Amino acid sequence: MRTLVAHVEFGELKARKLVEVSVEEAVRNVLFEVLALWDPARSDLVVTKEKLLDIKPELARYADVDVYIISYDIEWRNESVVDRRFFIVMKDMGDVSDKVVEELTALSREALLEFEKEVKAL
Repeated sequence: MRTLVAHVEFGELKARKLVEVSVEEAVRNVLFEVLALWDPARSDLVVTKEKLLDIKPELARYADVDVYIISYDIEWRNESVVDRRFFIVMKDMGDVSDKVVEELTALSREALLEFEKEVKAL
């Protein structure tokens, strides 16, 4: 089984690799890697499991596919969360996986820009 692991930092895709392990094992491996990157005094460490359908509704035929997001540099603003740095782990599905990574990267970039506007307005 091939699993996609993508690393996003500050709204930009920094790395994308395919690994020959199960999604669950890849999540565990990424968590070990993240422990060296995470600053517990500055941010929470959050692992979420989303359904692909919730991220990209137009891909409903892949509704049972899980997408893990491992966030280790998070900014909390009232009810909003901005993921500055995170990993995406999911089953490799070629172009479909690439679209998910692009979508999550774009959402991160937009959230960071909005956050910067809010901070400047203060």
